[in-house]
Amino acid sequence: MSIYGPIVTKACFAALLLALAAPAAGQQTRTADPGAASPAAQLTDLSWMEGTWESEGFGGKLNETYSAPAGGQMPGHFRVVADGKPGFYELVMLAQVGPTVEYRVRHFNPDMTAWEEKDKFVRFPLVAVEKDAWYFDGYTLKRTGPDSSLHIIRVKRTGGEPSEVVLSYRRVKP
Repeated sequence: MSIYGPIVTKACFAALLLALAAPAAGQQTRTADPGAASPAAQLTDLSWMEGTWESEGFGGKLNETYSAPAGGQMPGHFRVVADGKPGFYELVMLAQVGPTVEYRVRHFNPDMTAWEEKDKFVRFPLVAVEKDAWYFDGYTLKRTGPDSSLHIIRVKRTGGEPSEVVLSYRRVKP
């Protein structure tokens, strides 16, 4: 089972940290080299993500919503709903950090108890930028059209090696 299964608990957070292990050859996520600086990037280059997006995965229906960039931050939220019940939530922050961008996530159970310790969140530093692709450490965003994108996440399955989950998102029209 994936660490992002229909029923997720705080215990899964340890597996999430293991998800940042080096990927196998041919995978679509990248890993930051220890001590390497993140490339220059502007948060406004990700403003195309503003709005609400839908996909399927992790055993249910996925929704992500992002606000427009303001003050060097672009907040968002994520949820998975399986069998009519929420599985888990994420509060997301794309942040301008000096000359680069960082993807930040904090996870919550349906009762709003956090997976991470107080004042902590998961950081995904930027590794590389290419045309319509932003590679964060273990997380890739690819713009595939004006209203479509791929989110590729490196996850550690219980008792297994890290693998990738590819989520195909489509923008929800207002």
